[in-house]
Amino acid sequence: MLKKTLGLLASAAMVLGASQMASAADLAPRYTKAPVPVEVWNWTGFYIGGHVGAGWGTTETTIDSIAAPGFPVTPIGLALTQNSRSGFLGGGQIGYNFQSGWAVFGVQADIAGLDVKGTTPCLVTLSCTAKSDWLATVSGRIGAVVADKTLVYAKGGAAWLNTTHSLTVPGAIGGIGGIGGLAGFGAVSAESTALGWLLGFGAEYAFARNWSAFIEYDYMDFDKKSVAFNLTVPGVAAAAINTSIQNKLSIAKVGVNYKF
Repeated sequence: MLKKTLGLLASAAMVLGASQMASAADLAPRYTKAPVPVEVWNWTGFYIGGHVGAGWGTTETTIDSIAAPGFPVTPIGLALTQNSRSGFLGGGQIGYNFQSGWAVFGVQADIAGLDVKGTTPCLVTLSCTAKSDWLATVSGRIGAVVADKTLVYAKGGAAWLNTTHSLTVPGAIGGIGGIGGLAGFGAVSAESTALGWLLGFGAEYAFARNWSAFIEYDYMDFDKKSVAFNLTVPGVAAAAINTSIQNKLSIAKVGVNYKF
């Protein structure tokens, strides 16, 4: 009888222990996987990139005076030509942005090689050519973040444009009144680097981690530069045509940036 009673008590204890263990398992905390945070793009930081595009504009040339050995400088003030030119460009940029809320402030430096040129008749028998070879700019930018990862901005600053100007005789010109003509004259050229101002606007989109793409338009107006063309005509004393040259340039470009 005693053994039977002890057996019943042991069985009851085992059932009670098992039920308590099951209850403890039910009360154990259940962990769920935390949601993956959505990365928020921020424009603050240094960046570097490249761009390609097209350029077009005008070159206005005025003859200020003509100087020759043994003769006084002769003022003229004659509008020589307005040369329209166009072509392609490619280069790179580096800059820094700082974002505060929806506003983005930045500074950027660009340099590009150009093949922007044009030729037009001038002085009846000559051809005038202007070919811009390189462009450098430094500008400040201010923009606003719209549609999550899109930045629209305006920019303004300084620009430097290097241009080669040429006067060419398209063919031999016979002498007049026994004076030797311009046969053998060929061409004469002069180079100028002008300082100007820049205004532009664009939009940039962050399409991947650290990467963004942009499209931009810029307009530049450059100061007048004094350029002298030194002429050497066979049988005639050397002379210099002193000119004033002013360039205006528009560019449209697309490119990519990598933000560090």
